[in-house]
Amino acid sequence: MKNLNTQYPIPNTQYRPSGQIFLMSILILGAVMASALFLMSIFIKDFRQSVETSESVKAFYAADSAMEWQIYNGLNDPDTSAPVMINGTKYDYQNNFSTAGNIKTTGVSKRVSRGLEVNF
Repeated sequence: MKNLNTQYPIPNTQYRPSGQIFLMSILILGAVMASALFLMSIFIKDFRQSVETSESVKAFYAADSAMEWQIYNGLNDPDTSAPVMINGTKYDYQNNFSTAGNIKTTGVSKRVSRGLEVNF
């Protein structure tokens, strides 16, 4: 029986791996990660905007109800009770109806605020 190791001798050269496959895989992985981060930033901005749309509507209606309350107070009965917000919104108003002839109201829902102004 023959020795198989002597049949195909290994040449006496030094093997130096150059790392090209590793470098290419790192570059491809970096490009994929950069693309994913870019797309994620766009999607997060759109998601935040869609959530704030419903809050914007709530804030607008809070400002609108405060405006109607102040107009009613100015034209009819100044002792009318203030509107009660049950959906977690708040409102603020500046009634300069008697002096400057304008009313400003601002409705706030979470981080979103919307305002109205009426000039007479």
